[in-house]
Order: sequence, then C-alpha cells, then structure tokens
Amino acid sequence: MTETNDRTALRDLRRTRQRHRLGDTEWFDVAYRVYLFALVGLIGVVLASDAIGGLIGDDVTTADLLTRGPSLLGIPVVAAIGLGLRSGADGGPVSIEVADVTHLLLAPISRRRVLLRPVAQRIRSAMFALALPGAIVGQFVAREVEGSRASWAAAGALFGAVVGAAFVSSAVLSHSLRLPRWGATVLAAALLGWQAAAAWATWNESDSAVRAGPANLAGSLAFWGIRQRSIDLVAIAVVIAAVGAALALGGRLRIEPLVRRGRLVSQLRFAATVQDLRTVVLLRRQLRAETLRSTPWGGAPRVPVRARFHTRTTSLHTMIWKRGFRSLRRLPAARLGRITALAVAAGVSGSLAVSSSLLFLLGLLAALFLLGMETIEPLSQEIDRPDRTDGLPIDRGLLYAHHLVAPAVLLAAAAVIAAATASAIRPSDAAAAWAIAIPTLWAGALGPVIAAVLDSSTPIAVADTTLLGAPRDTDVSLVPPEFAGFSNALSTFIPVAISAIGVVPVLAMRSDPSAATAGRIVVGVALVGAAAVMWILRRDRWGVKIRAFFEAGREQKAAATS
Repeated sequence: MTETNDRTALRDLRRTRQRHRLGDTEWFDVAYRVYLFALVGLIGVVLASDAIGGLIGDDVTTADLLTRGPSLLGIPVVAAIGLGLRSGADGGPVSIEVADVTHLLLAPISRRRVLLRPVAQRIRSAMFALALPGAIVGQFVAREVEGSRASWAAAGALFGAVVGAAFVSSAVLSHSLRLPRWGATVLAAALLGWQAAAAWATWNESDSAVRAGPANLAGSLAFWGIRQRSIDLVAIAVVIAAVGAALALGGRLRIEPLVRRGRLVSQLRFAATVQDLRTVVLLRRQLRAETLRSTPWGGAPRVPVRARFHTRTTSLHTMIWKRGFRSLRRLPAARLGRITALAVAAGVSGSLAVSSSLLFLLGLLAALFLLGMETIEPLSQEIDRPDRTDGLPIDRGLLYAHHLVAPAVLLAAAAVIAAATASAIRPSDAAAAWAIAIPTLWAGALGPVIAAVLDSSTPIAVADTTLLGAPRDTDVSLVPPEFAGFSNALSTFIPVAISAIGVVPVLAMRSDPSAATAGRIVVGVALVGAAAVMWILRRDRWGVKIRAFFEAGREQKAAATS
C-alpha cells in the first residue's frame, strides 16, 4: 500500500509541475507547430535531395557500399559509446532540477523510481535527435543506390536511434558502475582503435580477421534499405540489453553530480535561449568538469615569469605572445583530443566535399567553427576579465590582435592533421590539401574570433549611454520589439556566416585544382584576415567616433529648437 501511495504521489507532483510549466498552452497549438515543422522539413529534404543528387561519389558501387560501409559506419557507433563512457565518468548524462533532488531524491521513496523517468526521457530524446538526421541522410543516399526512399529513411532512422540509445545507456552504466575517467578513456580508445583498424582493413580489402570490428553489425543496420541480415539483429539485442541495464541501474546515479549538472543545464538552456555561443561552450566544458592544467605541457619554466618580463629586451608584444602560448600549454588533454578529432573531421569532410557531394561542406563548416571556438583560449581569457584588460597600459584592440598569434599557431598544427587526413583519403588531392589547409582553418576560425570580440565589454568612453543618449540601463533600443528576436538570431548567425569563408577554398579547388587557384586562395584569405584584424584594432575608436557623431547631431538639434 505504501509503495502504491508513493508512486501516486510522485506522479501527481510531476503532473502538477508540468501543468505549471506549460501554463495555458493548448495541445492543439503544439500539435499544429509540430505538423508545420514536419511538413516544411519533409518538403525541404525531398527538394534538397533532388537538387543535390545524393552523397555518394560516382566511382562507388553498391557492392562497395555494402562491403565497406558497415565497418566505416561502426566508427560513429563506437565514438558514441566512447563519448557516453566519458560522459558517465564525468557525472552524466542525466540532469534533473534541483527541486527534484530536494523533494524527491531526499524523500523516503525509491531512488530508482524517481530516476526511471529522467533516464527514459534522456534515452528517448537521444534516439529521436539522431534518428531524424539519420532519416534525412537516408533520403540523400536513396538518390544513388537501389531501394526506395522510405526504406532508406527507415534504415537511417533505425541506425540513428541505435547510436543514440548506445550513447545514453553506456553513459548511465558508466556512471552507475563508478567507472573512473582514466578507465573510461582507456576503454573508449581501445574500442575506437579496434573499429578503426577494422575499417582500415576493410577499406584495403584485407583478408585478415581484423576486419571484424565491434560495431560492424550496428553499422550494417544503416543498409537495411536494400539488404536485411538476421545477424544484424544481434546489435539491436545488445543495445536493448544495455538500455534495460541502464534503466535497472538508474537508481545508483549519484546525487552530487545530479545537482551540479541540474544547475549547469539550467544555465545552459538560458544561454541557448539568448543565443550566447561562448557561454554555451563554457558551460559545456564545466559539464565535463574540464579545467586547465595546473602544470603546463613540457613542465613549468625555470626562470620566474616576473623576472623574464622585466628584462629590457622583452617587448610588450612578445610578452603577450608568450602569455598566449603559456595558456595553450595548459590546455587539458581532452581539449587537445577534441581539436585533433575536429581536425580529422575537417580533413574528411573537405576531401569528401571535393570528391562526392557538396553536402559535406556543412560538416566542414561545423568542424571549422568548433575548431575556432576551441583554440581561441588566450583571447577568451582576456575578454572574460575586462577589469584587468582595462587596467593595462595598452590599447585594447592591439591587445586582442596580439592574442591571435598563439591560436593561429595551434590552428596551423591542426591544419597539418587535416591535410594528412585528406591526403590519406584521396592521395591524388594531397598537393591541394596541403596548399589550402592552413588558409582554410584560419578563415574558418574568424567567426569565433569576431563573436568573442563582440562579447567584450563596452569601452569606458561610451559605457554610460546608448547611441540615443539615454542611460545604458534603460530599455531604449534602436531595434523595435517586433524585430528583437530577428536581431538576436542575426547576431548568432553572423559569426557562422563569417566562418563560411573557410569553405570557399575547398569550393575553389573543387572547380579548378591548380597552383594558381591555391595562390589566389592564399591572397584572398590574407586580405580577409587583414580586414578582420583591422576591425579588431579600430573597433573601439570607431565606436567612439560614431558616438561623437550622434552626440553632435543631438546638440545641433537642441540648438536649432532653442
């Protein structure tokens, strides 16, 4: 009887909270919005697949796809499992509200019953979030191989759902079993290396037993549009067993990480609502409990920093560069691993965009933008401490510009990895890849740089009033309230659009892979970079001049009316 009462009370509490959260929202309005989104999205996907013509190159046959595809698609499956293991070791993947911890997890009822619904919702949302793009990719593939669009879309959705379920279930199991971070890293690296070796052996048509990877059966699910094998059901059974184990062990999730993640996720949702990309990235790093190293890579310097700074031969610019390089030397191994993975993804996407479909440019753009966000640590640290920045005897724009040197060097190292990856995929394009790798990554990082500088504090000379002359804490704005959402969205997409400049070199080499094209690319990227640096250097001065222009106009208007 007590168990029944606890279950009823828990259900009533959650229904009441849901009713308060939704307010007066009608289910018909929600259903209508979902219907419009689904209809417009379906039409857009069908039209895009007809216009682009698919994802696979003309030299890839259906037999090659069925032979090499499962081992290749097993890599994202293993990567999802590895990310899940790391997420669980860091306290993820479930986050609940602090009120649930206070009133439910600390109440005299079963913790498993309280956490069963959040774990199930996390699994369901991850499956849907990956099943949808899987179905879209299936639509594109259906343009070039046998099988109907519906069958390929269903196969892609099934594959995405399996990947999502594998990610969440592995994270919950890692958290429940108290897997240490080093253990999760070692296990994830072992699985990923095994699957990569299997994919490499399959790609080279090797007859060794290495071709049998741990996720080959899961990767084969994506090809159920034209081939259905009963042995592939083993992958589904394993994922179902993992989901069942996660639901059974969900009650062992620790309270402290749940509280911490609940607070950070609430801040993350607010940052995503106001479209603050840098804050979203910072909160994501906090969710992973990622901090800078206390000891830099290569060891601490023997000579004290202050002693070196006070030498006469050391210029102020050199000091800023050294500070940036020391900041990069303190990057944790996880951040360096992400930079390496993003560089590999950029190389793969760029090579496939040249050889097969232009849709891979979207993956290249995402990798370039994220690489920029991960490598501008010196500039971000300077912008996040405006009190120290304003107290330095140097122009702020000049300080920001000098903080771009260290990220540029790190991006050049990432460009080497990207070029090597592209050369391994298509040796015939190796020269082009090495020629445009560094300009491409530098141009792609301009978007995050611009976004970071735009987030800097207002100059002291113009910090008190707005352009209209009103106090800054008032609600006066140049943008009407009807366009406030549009302006926020525009401020978010402008950095992404600027990073899209990094896609232009790949398009140019796709149309004309020559040395002259590479030279024009270098010159064009240099001009764009120089314009960005000039904007950073003159931004504050231009702001002061614009403010003075508006003030002079208001003074003339006041004199004319008096």
